[in-house]
Amino acid sequence: MHINIKELEMFLESNPQMSLAPSNNEEYVVKGILSLDITDESYGNIKDEFLIKIVIPKIFPNEIPTVYEIGERFPKTLDYHAYPDSSLCLGSPMSLKKRIKDNPTLDGFIHSCVVPYFYAISLRLQGEENFVFGELYHGIDGIIQDYVEVFELKYIDQVINLLDILSQKPNRGNKKKCPCGCERIVTKCSFHKKILEYRNVMTRKEFSIDKDIISLYYDKWKENQMQKRMRKLIPYA
Repeated sequence: MHINIKELEMFLESNPQMSLAPSNNEEYVVKGILSLDITDESYGNIKDEFLIKIVIPKIFPNEIPTVYEIGERFPKTLDYHAYPDSSLCLGSPMSLKKRIKDNPTLDGFIHSCVVPYFYAISLRLQGEENFVFGELYHGIDGIIQDYVEVFELKYIDQVINLLDILSQKPNRGNKKKCPCGCERIVTKCSFHKKILEYRNVMTRKEFSIDKDIISLYYDKWKENQMQKRMRKLIPYA
């Protein structure tokens, strides 16, 4: 399923403060005002506006749109979860794709991925110290953290085992030991339900890439820990 111009027109009709901007053959670009009017028991009524740009791949929802805040309301730094190119970090790729899969429309993306980010930003600009929905670490640490939290795991090697299962065809992955540590194969453990829930959120290739990146990261970490241990055992002269 790819986005078409009719769906884009419907999105613009339901979001009259947004308009189409010049783009290329691979994407659509939408610019305009994102208005917030949210009432919460803890924070009361939050009203705010942000000038944003959304770059929408034409193969959406298979790829995640990129969002920018172009009104200069806040610094584009890691503290505000912005990348060096000023695009915004709305969450980990896996979690964003899960939200999009649950509601694969542009309006669904706005409400489940974009609005929560700007709601947290608005509260922070008003003095709230932390992001109200929690924060992931930056970079690969955040990706690992998300897998650990979503799948309720404890260790990096469990994440690697999980990704090994998700990167294979079900008839092969399901015969491997469950990453939860129960020593049973995947299909014999209740953890299998969680794997089924996320198996099609990303492609097997995407899960495989994450596995390779995290495995390399883990190997370097173990090597570094070993070097630290050796320095304690064999002090420098």
